[in-house]
Amino acid sequence: MKKIVFGVILLVVGLGGGYWYMRHGPGATKTENSDGEGGRATSDEKHGKAKKEPKPVPVTVASVTKRRILRQVRVVGSLYGQDEITITPKVEGRILKTLADVGDRVKPGDTLLVIDDTDYRLAVNEAQRSLELELSRLGLKSLPKGDVDVSQLPLVVRAGFLERNSQIRKDRINRLGTSSPEEREQAETDNRVAQANYRQALLEAQTSLASAQLRQAQLNTALQRLADTKIVVPDPETTIRDKKIVEYSVVQRMVTQGELMKNSPSTSMSAFKLVIDNPLKLQAAVPERHLSEIRLGQSVGLEVESYRNQLFQGKVTRINPSVDRTNRNFQIEVEVPNADRRLRSGSFAKATIQTEADDNALTVPEEAVLSFAGVVKVFAVRDDKAIEVPVSTGVRIMGGDKGRESAWIEVRGDLLPNDVVVTSGQTQLSLGRAVRIRKPDSETEAKKSDAKAEDKNQKTEMAKPEASK
Repeated sequence: MKKIVFGVILLVVGLGGGYWYMRHGPGATKTENSDGEGGRATSDEKHGKAKKEPKPVPVTVASVTKRRILRQVRVVGSLYGQDEITITPKVEGRILKTLADVGDRVKPGDTLLVIDDTDYRLAVNEAQRSLELELSRLGLKSLPKGDVDVSQLPLVVRAGFLERNSQIRKDRINRLGTSSPEEREQAETDNRVAQANYRQALLEAQTSLASAQLRQAQLNTALQRLADTKIVVPDPETTIRDKKIVEYSVVQRMVTQGELMKNSPSTSMSAFKLVIDNPLKLQAAVPERHLSEIRLGQSVGLEVESYRNQLFQGKVTRINPSVDRTNRNFQIEVEVPNADRRLRSGSFAKATIQTEADDNALTVPEEAVLSFAGVVKVFAVRDDKAIEVPVSTGVRIMGGDKGRESAWIEVRGDLLPNDVVVTSGQTQLSLGRAVRIRKPDSETEAKKSDAKAEDKNQKTEMAKPEASK
């Protein structure tokens, strides 16, 4: 019994000591002021005593400005020659000379290489003799031009005379009454034979004429093959532009002197590759969404890796009327003048197509645009308060501002040409927050203030987990 009483006494003493420690110990909350009135400050806060308004945020601003914007479509592609030709000899044979090499410039009609023509000259002589043999049978020295009347050929003329002579003799015998039946029958037979000989002469003349024409064709073929032993630069219609002969550039030579050109399934007879490199053409793929913006004749600026600080000009000359179903792009061609031959066929190029010009585009300084979590906005100052204005951005341009080069961004949104937007101090702003506009000269201090504010916010965020602990 004594143990129970003693335990109860210890419990009461412990509870009393704990209560006293909570009320008067180091961690106790002070609720009394100097006048002895407890809890008045807390009560005032709970009952919504008026707080002080936050101070206006110092900011710098810039006006929304109308500027001329050139809208552009950027693409990439490769440069090609206006015409690219692979030269292949039409005849076989051993190469005697090569008269052009890589890098040379050649014009239509210039000789590139020469093939041994011995066999082809012999073939011409053979064809010439065969033609002369056929012409001698017809009694001619050369084939008449155009259609030939075979009845005027000597062989047919002779047969015609014999046929008429037999007809006259037969008629004379029939008129005389003194001739015997045997004589009249012989005259009739002679006349029929003469008529058959005339028809036969016509057939032989036609056959000989056809044979002579065949020999003439064979001779022409032999002459052409002889001419083909000299490989020359072709002269297509596309090589004449503005009454000037366009030069070709030799970009590849695939044969050498002494090599035997022989046409077979396992070998190629290609000898040279030529390209017209003035002008060049750029072939590029454009996304389908720009289909309504691209038009013939639009100006195009080109950049290549070999001339990084130079911009070459061209214009759109062809637009493919169909869109590729696999990648939803359509092809365009851009003609690029290349009189100085600095650009090379096969080069990679970046192109900027100037689609249209907008003289009234609204622009703001680049530092006024804020982007976070996919939301793009600016702060406009209206009635000395900050107003968030969501915008979409467009073209970035460089413009002068009081003698200083700066970047400006095209924006679309609920902005007016006479609005002003915040360019520094945005980190301390919220919707409806009062602002105080500072002079542009103090922009550096404003940026430092923003940096300090951000640093303070970061420290506060880092301190919160410690306080919770």
